[in-house]
Amino acid sequence: MSTLRERLAQAIATRRPLLFLHSPEERRVIDAVRDIAGELPVIEWSCTRGFDQAVNDDERDYREPVAAIEAAAGKREPAYYVFKDLSVFMDDTAVVRALRDAYDALRDRSDTRLIILSPVGVVPEILRRDILLVGLPLPGIEEVTAEVAATLKQYTSQQVPDEVLHGTALSLGGLTTDDVRFVLHSALSGSGKLNRTELLQAIQDAKQALAGRAGFLQYVPVERRIADIGGLSNFKAWVDDRTGVFNRESVEAGVPVPRGILITGVSGCGKSLCCKVLAATWGVPLYRLDMNLIFSGLHGNPEAAFHNALETIESIAPAVLWIDEIENGLGFEHSPDPVQSHVFSAFLTWMQEKPPLVFVAATANRIEYLPAEMIRKGRFDQVFFVDLPDEDERRELISIHLRRNGANPEDFNLDTLAGETLGWNGAEIEQAVNSARIHAHRHQRPLTTGDVVKHARQIVPLSRTMNEQIKKLRDWAWNRARPASGGKGTDYSILDEIKDG
Repeated sequence: MSTLRERLAQAIATRRPLLFLHSPEERRVIDAVRDIAGELPVIEWSCTRGFDQAVNDDERDYREPVAAIEAAAGKREPAYYVFKDLSVFMDDTAVVRALRDAYDALRDRSDTRLIILSPVGVVPEILRRDILLVGLPLPGIEEVTAEVAATLKQYTSQQVPDEVLHGTALSLGGLTTDDVRFVLHSALSGSGKLNRTELLQAIQDAKQALAGRAGFLQYVPVERRIADIGGLSNFKAWVDDRTGVFNRESVEAGVPVPRGILITGVSGCGKSLCCKVLAATWGVPLYRLDMNLIFSGLHGNPEAAFHNALETIESIAPAVLWIDEIENGLGFEHSPDPVQSHVFSAFLTWMQEKPPLVFVAATANRIEYLPAEMIRKGRFDQVFFVDLPDEDERRELISIHLRRNGANPEDFNLDTLAGETLGWNGAEIEQAVNSARIHAHRHQRPLTTGDVVKHARQIVPLSRTMNEQIKKLRDWAWNRARPASGGKGTDYSILDEIKDG
């Protein structure tokens, strides 16, 4: 991965007159611009102060963006102009016109650049041909290590072991240099002692807070373990085979780490639980991305909000990014609108180039709405199909929910209960057992097989009410997805009898 200076030097070498630098770190980027500029002056502009040094001798107010753009483009003396606040004015027609005029005025000059610096990486459609958008990387391991060493010196005169420095820097990867300092000061300000466990916990807390500030990323506590999943032996084996691989040590050793999975299947069969269990098994925090909030407009332009979400999850890696019902935000039944199309394209590009320690766990109920480009190999490591549980899996699910309700499965007729729940999904089985437990508790007696049977017969399963849709989904998954279960699956000829009965 190229460094900030390398990426910036490459952009300047293109001789494009207008550059849009996407980064939250103003001072670090401007220092890099000064380093590359050498003896050329670097002039900063803000909406509150105008230029930080004289540009012209007239009395125009250079805090006004159009006047500032025109002044910079009209100067004969070479310079790099860094506009720190201009992105918030780029929906103004006059500002757009001024930038396009500046492009024409400067396109044959190699010694002057207008550089727009912004934490939001979205260029208006009308300016995309004129402005080169450059995404700049966050500090690399060497920069973070240097920042960690400098900060720790303020708290201890002892030599910090290299392995502690390196491990701490790896944990802080994805944060800005300012955030690195703030997290370290927060962790050390209490006792002033370097306790590795407390330090790593403080780092994790800081990353969770960073996700919370985004608004559309939710930290999801994961308490379930792989034993909480009934059936789905193929999925569990896939997760188990990759346990211990999704970490920085594997990346540094050149070991391919998992990239992502897409889980589709019948509603209520445990797709969301699979995402939670995967994160818990690998010991990685789970963050849920709410695509409805992305497109709601509550967080501004959907493209900008989506870029912000992807940048945030990168900054808090290692992490599992859970996109629930991905078809609602990144799929479309008919032709997508331009915004949806741009977000979809951005997601595909990001999936190809994302950092290795961001794992995408996506679920879908209406997989047919997802374009083929998303499902092809290379985007996701595996596409799993979660079917209705077969007889053995239903026994296992019933046993799990009985134990969670304080009952011993050996005291129940599991064959009878498995027969009563033919064609049921996991959520329906859970509801039947829970309802039976409530009934038994109300009558102050132990839960029995009869209680579960009684409440099971009061539930109309999804396989009866949505029989055709389930068959259609199952037909789609044939030869397109790997079964999450290793069993024989549900007998759909019997489900026809359930429907008719």
